[in-house]
Amino acid sequence: MSETTHDGTVAVTASVPPDEGLPADRLAAKYGLTVSGARPSLVEYVRQLWDRRHFILAFSRAK
Repeated sequence: MSETTHDGTVAVTASVPPDEGLPADRLAAKYGLTVSGARPSLVEYVRQLWDRRHFILAFSRAK
């Protein structure tokens, strides 16, 4: 990688990415990622339904 300094010269640095060598599960945990197809628990699912109840009712009446 190269960067131009304030005096116009080019400084070449060979830096290693900070995540180099981390396994996938650690990378996911570090960045707060979850499995996209994971199903929520029953309690979480019911909570999501309750939170979206106004939309569900309006959508069902509109169709």
